[in-house]
Amino acid sequence: MTRSSKFYLQSFYPLLDMLLAGTFAYLSPMVVNLLAPLLGWQMGDFFNLLTATPFLAGAAIVSVPVILRQVGFYHKQNMQRVSTALRQLVAFETYYLCALGVYMALTNHTDFFNQTVLINFIGIPLTLFLRFLVTKYLLMHRADQSAARRQVILTGTKKAMDKGWGALPEHWRRNFNVVAQVESSAYNEAEVQKIIESSSVNGLFVFGGLSAHHDNEAIVTQCEVQGIDVNLVLRDRVASNLRVELNEVGETRMVVLSSTPVHSWQRFFKGLLDRLTALLILICSSPLWLVAAIGIKLSDPKGPVFFRQRRSGLYGREFRMWKFRSMYVDAEARLEEVKARYGNEMNGPIFKLTNDPRIFGFGHFIRKTSIDELPQLLNILCGDMSIVGPRPLPVYETEAFPKIEHRRRLSVKPGLTCFWQIEDRSDNGDFDNMVAKDLRYIDEWSLWLDIKLFFRTIPAVLFGKGAK
Repeated sequence: MTRSSKFYLQSFYPLLDMLLAGTFAYLSPMVVNLLAPLLGWQMGDFFNLLTATPFLAGAAIVSVPVILRQVGFYHKQNMQRVSTALRQLVAFETYYLCALGVYMALTNHTDFFNQTVLINFIGIPLTLFLRFLVTKYLLMHRADQSAARRQVILTGTKKAMDKGWGALPEHWRRNFNVVAQVESSAYNEAEVQKIIESSSVNGLFVFGGLSAHHDNEAIVTQCEVQGIDVNLVLRDRVASNLRVELNEVGETRMVVLSSTPVHSWQRFFKGLLDRLTALLILICSSPLWLVAAIGIKLSDPKGPVFFRQRRSGLYGREFRMWKFRSMYVDAEARLEEVKARYGNEMNGPIFKLTNDPRIFGFGHFIRKTSIDELPQLLNILCGDMSIVGPRPLPVYETEAFPKIEHRRRLSVKPGLTCFWQIEDRSDNGDFDNMVAKDLRYIDEWSLWLDIKLFFRTIPAVLFGKGAK
């Protein structure tokens, strides 16, 4: 992305959308009166929306850029498909409708005002979509003008350059004119400098991932000292939500590559909601704790009510996870014996067995109803776990991960529920599928996603989906 494109996406577009939404909201009463004869609506006086209904004006002006950024409307907008923009605007409508619905439910309004709200609900997304189409056309038209193209050099191995440059969207590549391709092994400083000066080069693309910075250090330095932008193209396997930040510590600057959810107000509220929700569920479920304790003691009087196991938490930090005991006291000692005799329904390092002989009768019941998981609310209150997040695995299973890439699921705090628990659980014994869904959660994380997954968990628990 060019610097000008980055400016438009981060600053200009949100301000433009806020101005367009505010203007449409201000003129919406006039639009209602224009449509009233055609639709048989009640007409009203044109009023100053900012004075008469400050909430509606605020929702239209202030919330528009915030919600649009939340649904990804400004993410790579100069390369987005029209269908993607439409889908994001539908998501915007959902948020916007919730805000308007709460306001209208708590206050009384005339029919004329209700009609004004309806026009805003329909007209503002249409205005934003029209703005998207116009700016997309202008960006593509500008890219077709050769005078506006940036002169750039590609560097790396021949294979990396061909694959990397070809993988970029064609309409985005039209913003650039490639004046030279410099292979790492054939770099000549004098020849490169001649190209830079004769073609007024203002950009360098380095292909081959992070290691390519070292392999092409000479040409990178040559461009850096002349103020030429250096674009380091990462490999395909890098996390899709990777963020690059520049930190200044004293006189030292360091580049930070982060693929975990950014620390923000959403992360703060996630921690707060985790503890409040855990406390509320703990209070409401207290009768079930008594039922579980009695059932466990009647089923296997020799053992304790609770079971604590070493699990891998954030970045692999070990913690003791609480559960209601559903197995006989010698369960862990018999694990290898059971594996050898009955096999494993999961591939990879995780062990799952539907009719595990180590589980006593009442244990099957509390597993099927997920009552055995309730003590983990204590882990959430202690800060070791979250309500939503990848399930914490036993330490010995984490140590047996076949690929180091699987450890990225440890880069967020583990939780009670996530995509796999809702959509598959024990119905799908594919370890790679579980890891893929956990990484999907990390890549797509937002506070709203946590809320949606929490409410999707409720029917999954009530109907015992995948629980065994």
